[in-house]
Amino acid sequence: MAGGVWLSQNKTRPGAYINFVGVAKPSMTVGDRGVVAIPLALSWGATGELISVLSTELADGSSRKKVGFDAMDEKAKLLAGALSYCYKALVYRTNTGALKASAVLGGLKATAKYGGTFGNKIIVATESENGLYVVTTYIEGETVDTQKVSAISELENNDYVDFSQEVQSTQDETSGEVISTPIETISLTAGTALTGGTDGVVIEDYAPFLRQLRMSFWQTMVCFSNEVLVKKNICNFIKQLRDDEGRYVQGVVVDYDGADSEGIINSVSGAVIDGVEYSQTDFAAVVAGLCAGANFNESNTAREIKGATKIVGEMTDEEIKTALKNGKFLLSVSTSGKIKVEQDINSLHTFTKTKGYAFSKNRVIRTLDEIGTSTATTWEDTYMGKVDNDPTGRSLFKADLVEYGRELERLSGIQNFAGSDDVKISQGNDVDSVLVEWNVQPVDAMEKLYLTCRVKG
Repeated sequence: MAGGVWLSQNKTRPGAYINFVGVAKPSMTVGDRGVVAIPLALSWGATGELISVLSTELADGSSRKKVGFDAMDEKAKLLAGALSYCYKALVYRTNTGALKASAVLGGLKATAKYGGTFGNKIIVATESENGLYVVTTYIEGETVDTQKVSAISELENNDYVDFSQEVQSTQDETSGEVISTPIETISLTAGTALTGGTDGVVIEDYAPFLRQLRMSFWQTMVCFSNEVLVKKNICNFIKQLRDDEGRYVQGVVVDYDGADSEGIINSVSGAVIDGVEYSQTDFAAVVAGLCAGANFNESNTAREIKGATKIVGEMTDEEIKTALKNGKFLLSVSTSGKIKVEQDINSLHTFTKTKGYAFSKNRVIRTLDEIGTSTATTWEDTYMGKVDNDPTGRSLFKADLVEYGRELERLSGIQNFAGSDDVKISQGNDVDSVLVEWNVQPVDAMEKLYLTCRVKG
């Protein structure tokens, strides 16, 4: 790379301080990306934690037990948009104070596993069969659980309902003591709906979400807020993770002029996809999925948006040029009429000697992030505290770095790699530190064509 230093240092604890380095792990290439983090207001699901949802789960409907909808539900719009381009989402529920739906059937109490109005869709039916109770849980007419038991205590909680036993309280006439007696019978019913579920209130406090992200593995997060202060906080969060903690991740914000960083993608377009309108804010979910799912050796430039028929907030050619200069990620229409990503860039647009134009390209950043993430992981798993910091140990590390570099070159992540000549390794200032200097030249995709036609006389 002509000009540029990619440096992460966190000297508060042992770890990996990366400066264009790689690691002994050639298998750490394609397939280790594809996780997007997304905050959503939900009518079902766990609170205070990240909910893992695979794209396959959204497609086959098993996501319903986690977030209350599948791909066919209109509520799935944002999650489906993100998972159209990556394999997993870490969903954080942003509404608080949701109440759980419930129903009492004699001595049996059925309570929705999570708070939210989705719980009101749950129906529990009970019948008697050969001296046993048959307890069936339905979601919108579909059977999701059936159990045959002789007593309430034998019932097991399922993905949607927690079962408990009701008690009857009586007061002893002599002592005045309150005596609680379990109710053993279950009322028989063809179907009783759980009621009382509410969604609570949606809060725009990203702090709990960000705390969870610090402890999880992901590539790209999305911020839907239009509040300038929230966007600024997201930018600071990503910068801290990248610069101080060696976490090579990116964030997507919506139309934020204050963004000027390789770690932040500034999304400014919307689109109509398969007849569903994604506003400028909504489309940030799609952008986050695109960038999380792209491999380090591929670019999203000119990538067609599947099912898109219209751009929301379409720009003129001059507006596009200005937006690109200001580091904005946008959509345009190709000469064949397809809606595509104009250029796979992040928000960095103020270039310096240490961070030039190449650092504004997301494919370049993904390559550098791949190197940093794989290096840190393998350093901690294989070398840190396990290998002597002497010439022999450092030679082993260098050999692995060179091998990994050749694998990156084979996969078109970097080019013109000179092997051992491009990797220097030595003991650092401290007895337990290792200094690695690695010259790499990331590969980017062809994007600009300058054509000159000379007409023969």
